[in-house]
Amino acid sequence: MDERRENIRYCALLGVHTMMLCPAINFVAPYLSAAQVSTKSIGILVAVSCLLAVVFQQIFGRMVDRNLVDGKKLLLFMTAVLTLAAFSLVFVSGGGLRAIIFGGLYCLTLIMMPILYSFSFFYENKGISVNYGVARGCGSMSYAACSIVLGFLVAKLGTGVVPVTYGLLGAALFAILLSMPTLKGTASVSASPTQSRSLQLSKFPAFRLMLIGLSLVMLFHNMLMTYFIYAIEHVGGDSSNLGIALGLAAVLEIPVLFLYTRIKGNTASKYFLTASGVFFFVKAALFVAAQSVTMIYLIQCLQIVSYGLMAAARVYYVDETVGKKYETTGQAYMSATETVGIVFGSIIGGFLLQGFGIGALLWGGAVASLVGMICMIKSMLNS
Repeated sequence: MDERRENIRYCALLGVHTMMLCPAINFVAPYLSAAQVSTKSIGILVAVSCLLAVVFQQIFGRMVDRNLVDGKKLLLFMTAVLTLAAFSLVFVSGGGLRAIIFGGLYCLTLIMMPILYSFSFFYENKGISVNYGVARGCGSMSYAACSIVLGFLVAKLGTGVVPVTYGLLGAALFAILLSMPTLKGTASVSASPTQSRSLQLSKFPAFRLMLIGLSLVMLFHNMLMTYFIYAIEHVGGDSSNLGIALGLAAVLEIPVLFLYTRIKGNTASKYFLTASGVFFFVKAALFVAAQSVTMIYLIQCLQIVSYGLMAAARVYYVDETVGKKYETTGQAYMSATETVGIVFGSIIGGFLLQGFGIGALLWGGAVASLVGMICMIKSMLNS
C-alpha cells in the first residue's frame, strides 16, 4: 500500500463524515422547527435517536473487534440507507414523518463513528503511518465550509436544503468507502476462547470517571449545538450568523488537530483531555454573559482549546489508558460520551428552552460543564 495515498483516502473519509455532522447536529432544530415540530419534541427525538446510537455503537464496535463482520461492508450498507432516506425527505411534507426520518439519519451518522476510527488501527497494524490529527483537521476544514455555506443557503433558500445536503454528503461518503480496504480479519489482537475481548469499566476506574466527566461536558456542548440557533437569535442573529459561528469554531480546531502529536510529545493525553474540560467550562460561563453576535464569535474562538483539544486527545487517551486490546470498544465508549451528552442535552435543553427560555438553557449547560470538569480533574489525578 502507498502510504501517501492511504493518508489522503483516510482524510477524505473522516472529512466527509465530519461534514455530515453539520446538518445532523447543528441544523436539526431549524429544519424541524420549520416543519412545525416543537422544541421539546425535537429534544425527545434527538435523545431517542442518540440513545439507540449508543447501543448500536457498542454492538457493532464489538462485532468489528471480534472480526464477526466486515466494518467496510457495514458502513457501506448504513451509508446507502442514509443517502436514500435523506433524499426521500424532499418528498415528505408531514412534520411527524420528517422528524422520524431525520432522527434515523442522525442515529446512523453517530453509529458510524467508532467503526470509522477502526481504519486508523487497520493501517497501524499494516505498518502504515496515518495521522489521525491531520485527518480530523481535514474534517474540521470541511465542516467549517459546510457550516458557512449551509447557513447562508438556509437563510436564502429555506431549510429544504438541509436534507439535500445530507444526501449529497452520504453519496460522497459511499463513494469514498468503496475505495477503502476491508476491515474484516485485520484486528490487532485475535480473540481466543480463554481471552475476553469485552472492556470491563470496573477495571479502569479513572477511565470510567473520565467518561462521566466528558459526558457532562458534552451535555453542555451538544445542548448548545442543538439549539444554537436560539442563542444566536437571542442576540439578534440569524441562520447566516449561525453558519459563520459554526464555521469559525471548526476552522480554529484545525491547528491543534494538525499539531497535537507534536505538542503532546511524551506527555500523557489525560492532561490535554482534562485541560479541554476546563476550557469547556470557561466557554459555558461566557455564553451565559453573551450580549451580541460579535461576543458569540469571540467565545467560539475558545474552540481551539476546548472541543479541538478534546477531539485530538481522546483517541490517544483511550489507547494509552485501556490498551490496544480494546481499541474499537474503547473508542465506542469514548464516542458514547458525546452521544450520551446529546441524549440528555437535547431532552434537558428542549424542556428548559420551551419552559424557561434560552437563558435557563445556558445556565444549565454551565452547571453541567462545571461538574464534568471536576470529574475530569479527579480522573486525571487518580490515574
